[in-house]
Amino acid sequence: IFHRQKRKSSHIRFTKGVISNDFIEDVAIFGGSDQKITSQNFKGGEVTYIFGGSTIDLLDAELAPGTNVIEMFCLFGGVELIVPPHWKLKVKVAPIFGGFSDERRKPSQPTDDPNAPMLMLKGTLIFGGGEIKS
Repeated sequence: IFHRQKRKSSHIRFTKGVISNDFIEDVAIFGGSDQKITSQNFKGGEVTYIFGGSTIDLLDAELAPGTNVIEMFCLFGGVELIVPPHWKLKVKVAPIFGGFSDERRKPSQPTDDPNAPMLMLKGTLIFGGGEIKS
């Protein structure tokens, strides 16, 4: 009556992928992902990590005009964002027993243009964290 399936491994695997969509939607619970965004009109998205995390590589992406928002929620999880050093970035996250840091190399000529596209990171990190790299 009961049929048992053979499993190769009981470990949770990390997924990898290249995303060309303008929005990212990533959820990782007890797992994670490694994603590369190649959109030339990236507009943001939503990410949720619970006991998991992801690396999101935006080095080959370009921001859409205006303010582009990534909403994030991390509970015992985290996110690593890799962005070009010249991107205008605003971080509005609320870490609770966690942290968020900007480890980017600063560009030699910062963007002072008030109309330049901007990436805003908003959300809550509870016992979790995040890091921005370039």
